[in-house]
Amino acid sequence: MVEVPEDTEIEDLPFTHARIKRMIREEAADGQYVRSNVYYGLNILLGEIAEEIIENMMETDAAYVEKHHLDHAARKYEKVENIIKEKERVARKLEALSADVEKLSREVEQSDV
Repeated sequence: MVEVPEDTEIEDLPFTHARIKRMIREEAADGQYVRSNVYYGLNILLGEIAEEIIENMMETDAAYVEKHHLDHAARKYEKVENIIKEKERVARKLEALSADVEKLSREVEQSDV
């Protein structure tokens, strides 16, 4: 859970507050309001993710940090995305199987009549 300290100031945030706010507002539906602690919380969370990736990326002994270092450091987050996609795919497959079972069940009931 993202903790947003009460005394958080915009200047203390890792990313520009306006950019985060704009990104959220672009996705908000008309009449949908977002509390300020959500903007702050997302900003803090993204900062924590960036810090973790940067720390992992900088563990290299190489003189130059290359794109593959970034890819390796960010792999954890890409794996999560892949797991979510796979979960959605399996859920769709289960829904289709459930519909097939219901259809077969109705056919069996009708043939017994």
